[in-house]
Amino acid sequence: MDELFKGVADPLRREVLELLRKAPLNINQINDHFGHISRQAVSKHLQVLEDTGWIRIYQAGRERYGYLSRSAFFAFREWVDSYLQWGAHSIDNDHGVFLDDTAYKKGMPLTQPVMLQALLSKDKAFDGVFYTAVKTTGIFCKPSCSANPRPDNVIFYDNKEDAVKNGYRACKRCKP
Repeated sequence: MDELFKGVADPLRREVLELLRKAPLNINQINDHFGHISRQAVSKHLQVLEDTGWIRIYQAGRERYGYLSRSAFFAFREWVDSYLQWGAHSIDNDHGVFLDDTAYKKGMPLTQPVMLQALLSKDKAFDGVFYTAVKTTGIFCKPSCSANPRPDNVIFYDNKEDAVKNGYRACKRCKP
């Protein structure tokens, strides 16, 4: 995967991929598109793209042609898809945390990572399932509360009564 990222790290190389997306081109056609840089620089970029697997170069007589390598795009798509496979409820809020649907099913015991992900993604599906208490403020909230406590300052409780017993008061924003 590191090689694939290396290949698309430079904007010029991404532009080459865009050119080749339309049709395979010979090296001279690619060079002509980049008149503002030297042929050697373009050749180095093409070499990086070939070495990292994004394109392939083939010889046809005296001409060399570049074309896209499907396998690189499928590998990249597979990697991205592994991050995009989360529940529809997480699409509404982009808090940088994905909650895998298989990680928690209703009725299963809650784990620290599941509760933390629910808190960070403001997942309403967990309201009433557990409560979050913030050590620094002395307040407890629903997981979907708009407050943004630091994760290392949060304690999780199964019910409101336990939070109150430990000296926390209800949040005035989310009214748990």
